[in-house]
Amino acid sequence: MGILDGKVALVTGAGTGIGKGTARMFADEGAKVVIAARRESLLEESCEYAPDSMSWVRMDLCSEEERARALETVVERHGKLDILVSNAGAQLWKTFEETSTEEIDDIYYTNLSSTVRFVQQAVPYLEASNGNIVIVSSTAGRYVLCPSQKLSVYGASKAGLNQFTRAVAPELGPKGIRINAVAPGLTRGEYADEGLEQNDEATREWIRSVTPLGRIGEPEDIARVILFMASDQAAWVTGQVLDASGGWQVAGG
Repeated sequence: MGILDGKVALVTGAGTGIGKGTARMFADEGAKVVIAARRESLLEESCEYAPDSMSWVRMDLCSEEERARALETVVERHGKLDILVSNAGAQLWKTFEETSTEEIDDIYYTNLSSTVRFVQQAVPYLEASNGNIVIVSSTAGRYVLCPSQKLSVYGASKAGLNQFTRAVAPELGPKGIRINAVAPGLTRGEYADEGLEQNDEATREWIRSVTPLGRIGEPEDIARVILFMASDQAAWVTGQVLDASGGWQVAGG
């Protein structure tokens, strides 16, 4: 038996990285999982891992219509929604002065406004099932990393998600809904790998050296934490932001 037997989950941004690892782990633990993202080919490939347990729906996080359709699709296929993992978002690694007005607006609209609106749309479904929400944030939203350059706008968008998680939990609790956030450190995935490849081995070694656990995170490292937060093992936990970074921020990374 898995710890998610009988549960139905929607995992966004699940074509790659943390979302993909989380969806697969949920399927391994007995859940029926609908994954959502913009690139259909990646979604199809992800579902090949467990075709009896996983299916997909195309969803652009910034589209109200597509968010609504994704939620409706889950209920049409499985009759309910127990778990929403809001992992989709935009990445930005750029100095503040070089960041355009359009990029600032895009990051805040995607990472903060669209995620908050998505949670709002999901509330009726989760209230019906006494379900829960896990938002994937970032250690960049909790700490000023060293060096902090190129993360100011992105980090602020994730800080907004952290505060939203804490502030909305008392409103959702009486409806039977838990909400928590997981804040990863540097974790392998499409965007992280591209960034790592742009740096030399000395830089990659420095990143490992300032991480107490001595390596860069893997999607499965974060998926395990999300799994705990989404499961009944965390039934008494809400309004929390949990770091999963190998201790990077503790060491001043």
